[in-house]
Amino acid sequence: MTSSLTDLRPPPTLPPIASLQARKRPSTAGYWVAAVVAVLGLTAAFLWGAVGISNTQDRVDGLDRAAVPGQVTVSVTDPATILVYHESAGEVAGSVEPTANARIAATQWDPGTRTIVTVPSAGVTPTWQQLGLMVTGPRGAIVPVATYRSSARYDLDPGRAGRAVATFQATTAGPYRVSAAGATEARATLAVGDDIARSLVLTRLGATILGLITVLTAVPLAVATYQARSRTLS
Repeated sequence: MTSSLTDLRPPPTLPPIASLQARKRPSTAGYWVAAVVAVLGLTAAFLWGAVGISNTQDRVDGLDRAAVPGQVTVSVTDPATILVYHESAGEVAGSVEPTANARIAATQWDPGTRTIVTVPSAGVTPTWQQLGLMVTGPRGAIVPVATYRSSARYDLDPGRAGRAVATFQATTAGPYRVSAAGATEARATLAVGDDIARSLVLTRLGATILGLITVLTAVPLAVATYQARSRTLS
């Protein structure tokens, strides 16, 4: 009778299953991607806002102006809606404090003397009727003037702020003469041009939305990376 030693060998066993501890942890690439998104997005939002405000400042500087009472001629190349702004010391944004006679005053920077001076606040922006506003078209016809119903205001320069008081339609190209016969405040100025406030609002809104989207993208990505790396240790 013959026998074989191979019959006494134990059956082969399967290789051991790798433990959860041995699993490879996710890399930190998610953190880097979140950081890059945050830096690029927030930088782009800042530049968007800065460039937009700078462009709006240039447009404010380019408005046609005249002292009140007085008149200014605006050259229109394409049909457009034109706004008339009232600039004065009372429109300037500044700290408000009671004066000695209990009236409200506003402080402003005077570029001429390079000092801060106190001026009486106008309180309420005058209407175009109070200013005696009148617009004459290229052919000498009177152009209808309407009250600007929305709120359009700019305050980008120290000592210069304006609020839209009227609007008119420039239906044909040519020179439009805008005159104001009455003044409700000393050293007031009439500024005529397009809608400055709309572009300023759109710039700020766009930069804010871009910054918000950046945060809502970068933060969840960083959190998801942290949670994935933490699960490999549990």
